[in-house]
Amino acid sequence: MKYILTLVTLLCPTLLWAQSSIRGQVKSNSEGALIGVTIKVQDKAFGAITDKDGRFELDNIYSEDRLIVSYIGYVTDTLTPVFDQEMIITLQESEEAMDEVLIRGRSEGVVEEAPFLNILITETELQKAACCNLSESFETNASVDVSFADAVTGTKMIQMMGLDGRYTLISREGIPNIRGLNSRQGLTFVPGTWIQSIDVGKGAGSVINGYESMTGQINVELFKPESMDNWYLNAYLNSFGRLELNANKQIQISDKWSSGILFHADQISSEIEGNDDGFMDLPKSRQINLLNRYKYEGDRLMAQIGFNLFTSNTAGGQLGFGFGDDLASSSMYGYQLNTSKAELFGKIGMIYPAKPTQSWGFQYSLSYQDFDGGAGRRIYSGEQRTAYGNFIYQNILGNSFHQYKAGASFLYDDFDESFDSNTPGGLDSTFVRTEKVPGLFFEYNFIPNENVTLVVGARTDFHNLFGTYFTPRVHARWAFTPNFTLRGSVGKGYRTPNALMENSMVWVSSREIRFQSELLPEISWNSGVSLTANFTVKDKPLSVVADYFYTDFQSQLVYDQDVSSDLLIINNLQNASFAKSFQIEASYPLAERLDVKAAYKNYQNKMTTNGILRQVPFQSHDRFFLNMAYATNYDKWKADLTVNWNGPQRLPDTSESPMEFQLAEESPDFFLVNAQVSRGFRWGSIYLGGENILNFKQDNPIVDPENPFGPNFDASMTWGPIAGRVIYAGIRYKIKN
Repeated sequence: MKYILTLVTLLCPTLLWAQSSIRGQVKSNSEGALIGVTIKVQDKAFGAITDKDGRFELDNIYSEDRLIVSYIGYVTDTLTPVFDQEMIITLQESEEAMDEVLIRGRSEGVVEEAPFLNILITETELQKAACCNLSESFETNASVDVSFADAVTGTKMIQMMGLDGRYTLISREGIPNIRGLNSRQGLTFVPGTWIQSIDVGKGAGSVINGYESMTGQINVELFKPESMDNWYLNAYLNSFGRLELNANKQIQISDKWSSGILFHADQISSEIEGNDDGFMDLPKSRQINLLNRYKYEGDRLMAQIGFNLFTSNTAGGQLGFGFGDDLASSSMYGYQLNTSKAELFGKIGMIYPAKPTQSWGFQYSLSYQDFDGGAGRRIYSGEQRTAYGNFIYQNILGNSFHQYKAGASFLYDDFDESFDSNTPGGLDSTFVRTEKVPGLFFEYNFIPNENVTLVVGARTDFHNLFGTYFTPRVHARWAFTPNFTLRGSVGKGYRTPNALMENSMVWVSSREIRFQSELLPEISWNSGVSLTANFTVKDKPLSVVADYFYTDFQSQLVYDQDVSSDLLIINNLQNASFAKSFQIEASYPLAERLDVKAAYKNYQNKMTTNGILRQVPFQSHDRFFLNMAYATNYDKWKADLTVNWNGPQRLPDTSESPMEFQLAEESPDFFLVNAQVSRGFRWGSIYLGGENILNFKQDNPIVDPENPFGPNFDASMTWGPIAGRVIYAGIRYKIKN
């Protein structure tokens, strides 16, 4: 029995990156738990920031490491890590800081030790908005933009650096997660109440995580079994009739085993219609989502295993269309998408006490996803089976200045899709492909001191359909003064597009769809620089981050709406396509307990369509972001205000349409304003908020809605919000350990 249990432990669980992990809480004698304390690992390029309860967690820690704990107004402390119990760290107030204004720790900020531009979003930041799912988790963040994809499906899409979110690798705790057929809808399948933090990395990511990161990586960290609250309950209701219930539960099985259960259910049963076009502004929906994970912490072996099951049903289109209606025979224009998923995922890692610099780890995921639905007369079904494994070995070369990681990965994707466009000469076919991609990678880290980091990595993957992928990537960081840090990166990326599921414009119009060439992988080079500066203005910290990134596509899947108003051409890139992104962001405590951050963004995203190089449709050249956060003592009351200004967007060419269906060349600019107020208690909090408070709505978002099966119908010309103002309220309840 002993050997069987050992075998199960080795096969099922998962990595913790190989070394031991530590966790703890940082306090002060006068303030209690401290938010936003920096815990840095001496002479290494990573660390952590404490959450709203003053807690932190770090992996990859050796017994010889030293932790540098620092916080404005307190004496910096250097500590030895403790592995067998939670570390309780008490910082002493600095005498020099007694007369200064108290500065609260930030809930979002650049990870200073990271070799690339990495913004950490903590749980405190996420709770500034309702944050019902991952697609809605970036409303108070300037680096990720959120918008609606069309006027029927209700799908929210993200963009980074002016490019569609499909070019960003979205992972869950280091394992690629939202990709393939769920690259668009999958954002709504990660409940916000499950998320502990989000890392937003700009530029080409690490080769360790694969070749698919083209413009950045978003890594989502879920609540860990050993650090979860005993109970966490959340209930949410908004004025559109959207109801959500969430329950997270920690179970301490033994000294070495812990478990976490995360449950989510939501429903929209009412029909929302505010623009008199006969179509629901948001589809009806219902979802049940369950995740159960286990974690083992031994003296040498550390492991995790998790299971995720969910089912989701969506029904929209014309008023009266329901969940069980038949798309093919209904006289109404309807939209349906029924989704189910089952996943097994895990990590396992081993450390060697006699050789503390040496370790190995293995990540894995097995999943099955099923999609069934369509829009109007267009019927779709799809299945995806995925297997992923990633083995990582790390050590040093001589001393800790020279570190490396090497390993091997394997990715298996089996796709089975069918699509009936029901348009003359349109796309009616079955799409079947199986991808098998073994790969090897090596990454070298040169860290001579705390001011300089150089990361050089490369991987080679052997794709059974598209040949050999060689992916080089370089990241560099130089803190040339205590207040200024310069970063630079360059790297190559690849991905296989999924033409039918990645863009809803294929579904929600009467355009004839023409797929003019065989599917090819998308290939790009991304390069960028960023400068982080920290100043003191009137005894308060001012932080400024400026970055510029350039993405050049060598191969890309193009959706051309400009060739004709009754035609959508899907083709591989024939000419130039590139994106230039510039962003400057500043954060400053305008007054005591009043934090302000503002950002300006400029996107030059150009692609050749219909033989002309021009700005990509539905993308603003200029955007402005402002967030103001106020909190009373001990966060008893908190108020947040977020303002987004979106500049004009180019619209597809409709000059060949009948006069009454022709659109302007570009959209008007508009503001979106969100706000939330919350009241904290010992047991949790209650919150009240509003989104799109100014009630801005796009006029006539659907072209020819009176004739949805006619030749001019088009619900993909969406550049602004469809639904108007929404008011919401909720309650968070916690029982701590």
